[in-house]
Amino acid sequence: MIKSLRTKAERDYNSLPWRAHRLIVIAVAWLLLVSVAAAQTPAWTRADSSGGHLRGGWYPWDPYQYRDYRRGVPILTGFDMEIERGLARIMGIEITFPEIAWEDHVAALAAGTVDIAAGATATEARSLFAYFSKPYRTETDVLILPRGSNSRYPFNTIEQMLDTFAKQKFRLGVIAGFVYADNRVNAFIADPDHRDYIVPVASDAQNLRNLLAGVIDGFLADRISAATTAWRHHEAARVEEHPLRFFTDIHLMLSRATQTPQMLARLNNAIDELRRSGELRRIADLYALPVLINQTIDSDWFRILAFIGTVAFALSGVVLAYAGQYTLFGALILASLPALGGGIVRDLLLQRDPLGIVRNPEALLTVFGTVVAGMLIIKITRRFQSGVLTKHLQLRAHLGTRLIEVFDAIALAAFTVVGVVVVLDTSVQPLWLWGPIAAVITASFGGLMRDLFRHDREIANLRGELYPEIAAVWGLVLALFLEWEGERLEPDEIRLAVIVTIMGAFLTRMAAIIRGMKGWRYI
Repeated sequence: MIKSLRTKAERDYNSLPWRAHRLIVIAVAWLLLVSVAAAQTPAWTRADSSGGHLRGGWYPWDPYQYRDYRRGVPILTGFDMEIERGLARIMGIEITFPEIAWEDHVAALAAGTVDIAAGATATEARSLFAYFSKPYRTETDVLILPRGSNSRYPFNTIEQMLDTFAKQKFRLGVIAGFVYADNRVNAFIADPDHRDYIVPVASDAQNLRNLLAGVIDGFLADRISAATTAWRHHEAARVEEHPLRFFTDIHLMLSRATQTPQMLARLNNAIDELRRSGELRRIADLYALPVLINQTIDSDWFRILAFIGTVAFALSGVVLAYAGQYTLFGALILASLPALGGGIVRDLLLQRDPLGIVRNPEALLTVFGTVVAGMLIIKITRRFQSGVLTKHLQLRAHLGTRLIEVFDAIALAAFTVVGVVVVLDTSVQPLWLWGPIAAVITASFGGLMRDLFRHDREIANLRGELYPEIAAVWGLVLALFLEWEGERLEPDEIRLAVIVTIMGAFLTRMAAIIRGMKGWRYI
């Protein structure tokens, strides 16, 4: 029976026209190919269609996107990177970040081979292939010039700047594919008539190298990125900003080829949640604020203040060592504790790695030099013990004491700022609490340890003049300002805040010395 059925089927099949046979073979082969392709489809492609995975990218743009090489292990991080990671966590998705030039990233977004990009300026041309999220930060663009050349470019409007570029055949550095904060600037860069004087590169670091090498006359850049790049390359003293600035909002882009308005709505809701939870400000405090304030204290004028303060603290130990007839080693201990002890205790408390004294041993060498120089001066002056010269030296000693008090006030002011900055560096929260605590420890705890080492019955920092209270108050003022500044990120405002803190702490300490003000009594 079965055999007869098979024979019948074969007879029916053989009776079909040859064209029908061919169609059946093609259909079977096509079904096999589709099955194999479905089995071999990568997991990420299926995830893309379901919205569980987004393909992003990054390029070197410090402090927004960069590799951090702490402990020798490269970690991809930055303001924009952490924003994207925070949004991905809220949305319950994954974003991957291969390295890709910005120009190629935008092209891939248009082609649909990339799904998301951060740090984007909204334009009509981009809106044809991308959805724009709500703005999550602002950008300030500036013209970066060689130091001392601002006077050659007295323009104060965009039109005047572009007119100057055209007339002087100004060699302008730009980032390829970057859209700047003003459409007139973008149109000028895209104009074929200016092609010979526009120098596109991949990063601000390359623009900086070209500027210092004389390849270009200036370059346009995000203000924070340009300042960070110059600071990282230790070239901040060789460049300057032109006073003209222009602004724009910054968005995330989603590819229209792979994403939907529903995904855009999810992204916008996640941005709102990131801002509402305070995480957006925390990320700003972690990445942008430390860079900007470190640029301020990494300047020559602040280094001079810190050097004066270190010498003043060390001299206080030298004077005590001389009065107590200590050995050279004892003098080194008494000088090192007030100058370095507070910073060491602060770094240990905040778990800073490596400790500041290990990272920058210049302060330790300054203390050693102060002790040796003080010993030589004391030995020389002890040879003159009589007559008019003795009275002259006594007068000079009195003036020297007053000068040390002035230098000590400078040290208090500078170390107050350093304490708050270290809290930012170590990302300890909340800043308003740990900022003043670190300021007090940095500025006065070393002197307390010195007095404990000497078994001093009258520990100056605890029962003496108004001193640690000054560090606490002005450290709190600076910390509160930086909390408020978190979303503004204006380098000039931060620099002004540091100067005001230094002047405020210094003048308060000088007033306390002149008026003999004591610390606030507990009872």
